[in-house]
Amino acid sequence: MRITLVARLLSTTLAVITPTFAHAQTTPSDKTASADQPGAADAPVDIVVTGSRIGRPELQQASPISVISSQEIALSGQINVENILKDLPQLVPSTTGASNNPGGGVSTADLRGLGPTRTLVLVNGRRYISYDAKQIVDLNTVPTGLIERVDLVTGGRSAVYGSDAVAGVVNFILKQDFSGVQANANYRLTGQGDGGTADVNLLVGHNFDGGRGNVTLYGDYTKRNGILQGDRSYSSQTLVDNGTSLAAGGSGSIPGTRFAIGGVSRKFDTDGSYSSYSSKTDAYNYAPSNYLQVPQERYLFSGQAHYDVSDHLTLYAEGQYIHNKVKNQLAPTPFTGAVQIDNDSSFLSSSSQALLKAADTDGDGYTTATIYRRMTEVGARISSDDNTAYRGVFGAKGEITGDWKYDAYFSYSHTRQVETQTGNVSRKRVLQALKTTYDSSGNLVCSDTSNGCVPLNIYGAGNISSAAAAFISIDTRNVAEITEKVASAAITNDNLFDLGAGPAGIAIGTEYRDEYGSYNPDAALASGDVVGFNGSQGLSGGYNVKELYGEIEVPLLADKPFIHSLVANGAYRYSYYSTAAKSVSTFSGGLVWSPIRDISLRGQFSRAVRAPTVSNLYSGTSQDFPTATDPCTLKAAIENANLKASCLATGVGASALGTDFNNGSQIDSVTGGNSNLREETANTYTVGAVLQPRFLKRFSLTVDYYRINIANYISTPGTANIITACYGNAANGYVAYNSSYCSLLPRDANSYAITGAVNLLANTGGAKTRGIDFEARYSVPLKIGAENSSLSFRVSGTRLLAFDINPVASLPDLNVSCAGKFGVNCGDPYAKWRLSARTTLTTGPVTFSMLYRYLSPVDDDSGGYTVDHIKAYHYLDTTLSFDVMKKFTWTLGVNNLFDRQPPILGDNQQQANTYPSTYDPYGRAFFSGVSLKF
Repeated sequence: MRITLVARLLSTTLAVITPTFAHAQTTPSDKTASADQPGAADAPVDIVVTGSRIGRPELQQASPISVISSQEIALSGQINVENILKDLPQLVPSTTGASNNPGGGVSTADLRGLGPTRTLVLVNGRRYISYDAKQIVDLNTVPTGLIERVDLVTGGRSAVYGSDAVAGVVNFILKQDFSGVQANANYRLTGQGDGGTADVNLLVGHNFDGGRGNVTLYGDYTKRNGILQGDRSYSSQTLVDNGTSLAAGGSGSIPGTRFAIGGVSRKFDTDGSYSSYSSKTDAYNYAPSNYLQVPQERYLFSGQAHYDVSDHLTLYAEGQYIHNKVKNQLAPTPFTGAVQIDNDSSFLSSSSQALLKAADTDGDGYTTATIYRRMTEVGARISSDDNTAYRGVFGAKGEITGDWKYDAYFSYSHTRQVETQTGNVSRKRVLQALKTTYDSSGNLVCSDTSNGCVPLNIYGAGNISSAAAAFISIDTRNVAEITEKVASAAITNDNLFDLGAGPAGIAIGTEYRDEYGSYNPDAALASGDVVGFNGSQGLSGGYNVKELYGEIEVPLLADKPFIHSLVANGAYRYSYYSTAAKSVSTFSGGLVWSPIRDISLRGQFSRAVRAPTVSNLYSGTSQDFPTATDPCTLKAAIENANLKASCLATGVGASALGTDFNNGSQIDSVTGGNSNLREETANTYTVGAVLQPRFLKRFSLTVDYYRINIANYISTPGTANIITACYGNAANGYVAYNSSYCSLLPRDANSYAITGAVNLLANTGGAKTRGIDFEARYSVPLKIGAENSSLSFRVSGTRLLAFDINPVASLPDLNVSCAGKFGVNCGDPYAKWRLSARTTLTTGPVTFSMLYRYLSPVDDDSGGYTVDHIKAYHYLDTTLSFDVMKKFTWTLGVNNLFDRQPPILGDNQQQANTYPSTYDPYGRAFFSGVSLKF
């Protein structure tokens, strides 16, 4: 195995990421060396940064900006963009390749933990391809090998870029003048020999007509193998809380069928008899069949060209085509609901027949029971997504007259996602096949024999015949599409006037954007008949927005006592939406003051917005199973008079109080859109300092404080919060906060479980977060080894001071403080400290780098679970790169060098008994790769 592993690694590359803080805008230079690269020890880093449409080489930015440079990306060799960004502490884990339910194989950017819908992703300063009607960019669609650099601007930037830039902007700048041929091959494999990920790409560029024009083409193929939860010991068994320890658990929908009559649960045995049901011993372990790493196959092609016709006209174009195939897999379908059982069915034992007959109140020969049946005979649920996306940009730019310039473009992007589902069953056919009778020959048949009905024997594990399984099975197909059109024009002047401290700059422009999305489930899905994957209704709708904007930056003072420089900036954008949002204004203003050349102090205020997406506005209702606790299943439902009264009043039988009649911590819920949604508004503040002392060359330190307050937060109230509003909680003695919310929690008449909790989108609450970002860098030229030897250090991190969510604006008592927390209310861990530190040694053709990553401890947001505390996590990655010859580079490396396993949780986990997007779920992984230039 080890020999095979080494042989497979000899053809691939490992990532080295070292984000560089950009202090000033300058003219880009392909010859500029990164602080971590050979020859960089004595030279400043010159990088054009994102954040303004005004190009000003001498201005420092008022908003914090981090940059991953082209040299660092070239050294990295990472396969997916999500891995390139993982070293930035401001970005917290979102949807990744470890996301199986939900997932879809996409990767998204989430600044500050405010959600990917509040992080605007751009390519070359322009909006990129959304993957569905949520209008979120899949980072896997960005051509990794074509990236020149990545700019990360934190803080609201809606006045500059429009809606969605609430937490900030991630801008991917692509190579513009590449000339030559570059081929790369990369491979990744876990220490257990699975999850292999291969990538090959080719970059070809050519300058022509004396450098006036350039054409660059890029092609990429990626193949990632899946890993099942059953392939790891910590995730192979569903774990639940069992008092003071974790215990084997699972779902109450079992292969043998659990059935409830009068609030009492029993189960069928293989001979058709029945016995008592215990959630501790009989629950179904659904974990092994689920994916821990989602398999993926991707083809990506990108091209771009530009030609300088004259000083007044440069034509440019770019385009992308992506074909992405991913697969999600879940355990076989759990069928639940009230059914009619034939009391005389020959599938049943005499004891079972007697039990059912005793419960047959109307004497019609059928007894109504609520069943919980795992359809293992049908097979696993598999969702295969086939996504095709393409994008085109056509534009022109140049000089108008003097210092006035223009840039106008039109972009069109379209994504079509076809999802095919297998392993579902038809509810109508299950009900039809369960209602049986006897024909004239004494054979058991369906009472309704239409459609070739075959009697369904659910009375014991493995009893469903292949014919019956085929009858109830139903394969489905749905198609989702999103189309975006953008027409934009801007006029800029970088030398408008001069107050004696430098030229002022201005930018004015207009933009029109049209978004249209649809989701078309097939007839079976739309009818609500499908059981398996969460069903949902279709959607079709869109909106447009017309915008005017302006920016100005003015150097006010320079070379005065205590004022080396003082620069002010401001921006304003007016938007008119065709939705309920209508007229929306955003604005920002900031100052950069350098009392001396070594120190800069800066501050920025922004009013940012997020308009509701197509999905937010027009989604039909869909089924969901969020984690939440029904308080009527707790011991307190017996002991606390308030809770007992509320449970009885909402339909729970007295005998069921304090029992696990819901059988698990997932609550059947219904979500959906709302066409009356208004825009979110956010006030964002940043205040910070930049230190570059002349007496300590090659050292820099940045420290920035941020605060973001979001109102009219677009979200669902959350099933857990609706339950708390209805029943109260232990903190208030289980007194209802607002009993009207109880109407959103219907219960099954037989089992008393909550079914179809109404959890629709609304401008429901707000969110506030604040913290401190910092980064320190230092590089030293070495006198040993090769002439260009250097040693560099970088420490960057963020300290989360507060993260508060008010899910229901009218119920401030439900406010949740998530800093340093995780769990049912907060979701993914919000570590108070997120740090990364890299040390890189370069000598001659060899580069060695070590990256240390740190997440501080977190606690459960509600308490009462077996594992309420996750300790601090430390990871170490290493990379070794060789320039074997001038045009050939070989890279080797290991991620998670010490094979740290993720924390293991029970009922308060996200997936796979842990949080797989936050903590490394795969263990030690090896990387290797080669890069060849012609």
